[in-house]
Amino acid sequence: MSNIKTESLMKYPRLCAHRGFPNVAPENSIPAYEAAVNACADEIEYDIWSTTDGVLVSCHDPVLDRVSDGEGKIYEKSYAELLKLDFGIKFSQEFEGLKIPTFEEILQKFSGKVVMNIHIKIWDLDYLDPKIQEIIDLIRKYNAQDYSYIQASNAKTMQKFMQAAPDIHCALGWDGKETGKDLVERAIKIGAHKVQFFKPHYDKEAMELAHKHGIICNVFWSDEPDEAKEIFALGADCILTNKYDEVVKGFK
Repeated sequence: MSNIKTESLMKYPRLCAHRGFPNVAPENSIPAYEAAVNACADEIEYDIWSTTDGVLVSCHDPVLDRVSDGEGKIYEKSYAELLKLDFGIKFSQEFEGLKIPTFEEILQKFSGKVVMNIHIKIWDLDYLDPKIQEIIDLIRKYNAQDYSYIQASNAKTMQKFMQAAPDIHCALGWDGKETGKDLVERAIKIGAHKVQFFKPHYDKEAMELAHKHGIICNVFWSDEPDEAKEIFALGADCILTNKYDEVVKGFK
């Protein structure tokens, strides 16, 4: 039996732990996700790339330098090459030897324990192999379809995913140049369940338009309780934060 309500039944407003708990453990790592779940976060967010041999792994940046002892682009490495790298030592010696997690490992460990906002980074780059069916199959393998949703900025790929898996919710993300209203209008066209605004490209008008069409509004990001309250007052449904433990105190 799952420990939480399903994604569609969990109430709003709510906070999403961006990259897990990156202030207490290395971001986009199993320990960071565990820390967020143990703190009773409603959602966690994580990012997915594909290696040269097709393994889906979790890392925020397209390059390895900041988060590991390696260098170069993550999608130009094989999974075996990534496993040789340390994804914990740059955070602290306590996490020395930490390995990059795979998408499957994350699903296996956290499905049914927390809502997962899954950012498919390879879609943002219009990747040659979007791995749509593999992502769907893995989500279904671990019965995560009711406890997760997919997020990316590529409307064309997102639409293909939605056609293949209409029961899995999708959030359309900011494309890097559009206004908040533009993003909502793109989401309306493809029938997305959510939008994920990128600060500061949002306003009350854009959120009202989204809500008029039954679209949930995520905002990336806020790490300050007072700012988060202001964003919720505009109509946001969910705010992504790098400091969940600090921001959530402002709502208690």
